[in-house]
Amino acid sequence: MISENWRSNSEANIEYRKEEDAPVQAYIDLLKTEAGKIVIRHTEVDPALEGQGIGKALLKYVFDYARKHEYKILPVCPFAKNVMYNNLDKYRDLL
Repeated sequence: MISENWRSNSEANIEYRKEEDAPVQAYIDLLKTEAGKIVIRHTEVDPALEGQGIGKALLKYVFDYARKHEYKILPVCPFAKNVMYNNLDKYRDLL
């Protein structure tokens, strides 16, 4: 289950939990800028869940959100940067 946790200061965590009341097991830390960008600052996945595609599922959620709301993405996080720049055919429109 993926959910958004936006705060009033334009920062957010996009969080993954196996079930609604379960603890957060993975997240992406974001910042929305006044210049119309979403900065992906950090991605973290519980080591027990690594390799299951959860990080990429969180990124897809952010990419879909950015496209829907017409934001560009600045990937500071090495994981997000790697995914985006190694798949420019899919994500060039977001950069």
